[in-house]
Amino acid sequence: RYTYQFMESSESFTVCAFPPQYRKTLTLLGTKSGREIDKVKASELTPIPSSQIDCPGFAEADLILECRKIYFNDLQPANAAESIHPLYPDEDYHRLYFGEILAIHGEPRYQKKL
Repeated sequence: RYTYQFMESSESFTVCAFPPQYRKTLTLLGTKSGREIDKVKASELTPIPSSQIDCPGFAEADLILECRKIYFNDLQPANAAESIHPLYPDEDYHRLYFGEILAIHGEPRYQKKL
C-alpha cells in the first residue's frame, strides 16, 4: 500500500495500459513493494512527462490517461461481500479514487473516429 502515500500527496495521477508483452513487468509492479525495491528501475519501464499534470506516464504504455483527482472514498466493510474480508486481515481497506480525465495519449486504435 505504498502507493497510497503518493496518491494522497498528489492532486493528479495517470492510468496506463500496456501491451501483452509487459504482463511479467506488471506482475512485478503489482506484487513487490516500493518500500523494498525501486520498482520503476526494476521494471525497466521509461517514465515520461505528462502534458497536463505533474505525474509521469510510461513510454511503453499503449494508452495513458492523465487525471486530476476529484473524489475519493474508503471501502466500507459493511457494504462489501463476505468474500472480500479475508483479503484484508488487518482491516486496512483500500481507498478508491476518481479522476477527471484531462488528457489521453495512445495508439491510434484507441482514437475515436468523428
